[in-house]
Amino acid sequence: MKIPWEQLPLNGFMNAFKLGMDATLESDTPVRVAVYVDATAPGRIVACVREAFVPQTTSALVRVERLAAEPVPPKADTDVVLVLTSGSPILEDAVQRLVISGAPVCVIAESSVEVPFIEADTPLLGLVAASDDDHLKDALARWILERTEKDAAFAANFPFMREAAANRIVTTTALANLATGVLVFMPGSNFPVMTFAEVGMALKLASTYGYRLRPERGYEIAAVVASGLMLRSLSRAVCGQVPRLAFIVKGLIGGFGTYGMGMALAAWYAHDVDYGALNERVQTAVSSVRAAADRVGERVSASDGPLAAASQGR
Repeated sequence: MKIPWEQLPLNGFMNAFKLGMDATLESDTPVRVAVYVDATAPGRIVACVREAFVPQTTSALVRVERLAAEPVPPKADTDVVLVLTSGSPILEDAVQRLVISGAPVCVIAESSVEVPFIEADTPLLGLVAASDDDHLKDALARWILERTEKDAAFAANFPFMREAAANRIVTTTALANLATGVLVFMPGSNFPVMTFAEVGMALKLASTYGYRLRPERGYEIAAVVASGLMLRSLSRAVCGQVPRLAFIVKGLIGGFGTYGMGMALAAWYAHDVDYGALNERVQTAVSSVRAAADRVGERVSASDGPLAAASQGR
């Protein structure tokens, strides 16, 4: 299989790494969460939210207050407000006062019956009603991610949000590559576009799961490029059989291939990536190559000695 390196210009790699650097910087963006606990809040919900919102870095801060009829206003830098309750006489007025602050407010309860005044989600007010912790975390993660531009920062700090954030990244990239495969008609030109999108996806996913832009990312980028080449070969083979539907085939393979690649990377990152053993093997291999090169150099120098002496004698 011929690798079309000429189709992977250096500026494209630089742009992909810029995306990764931007994602890394975004993961360090400060995030602020305000939590208001109603006197009626169930202990299970309080415990679940307490466990979920333990910051993993110093860039995140969670502020906790008691919910009162006239609650303490959230600070101006607050990204999202959470209200834990089981319904109370003061709840509606208190929530309305919090909404005025401008940050999105999510009321968390066990049942929607306990919060009858919220009939539908809006950009600034919503309800998460869940009877079990897993459903609560999943619904809350999606609710917050839909209302903030700090996806990577929230996911890097609060692990329960990482799966939802990764799904958004993977789905967006897969749809973009599906469109690229369908709409780009110049032979071979869609390969670098898709590859750079996939590299950017890998770097964003790494940042979302708390991994920095380090040399170890090179392993993953190499795997992404290799997978892209395999998808390209598969696309060519199938398109050769159905030339009239080639653009559809390219789009489907590009989209679903990228999605599978992204989900595999997300699963990999979720299992605490450790490249220690691989790094040691690479270092050992590099040292062996250097030692062999030094030995060859010494032999060449030794063989040049007598020749140089002979030439001087002449």
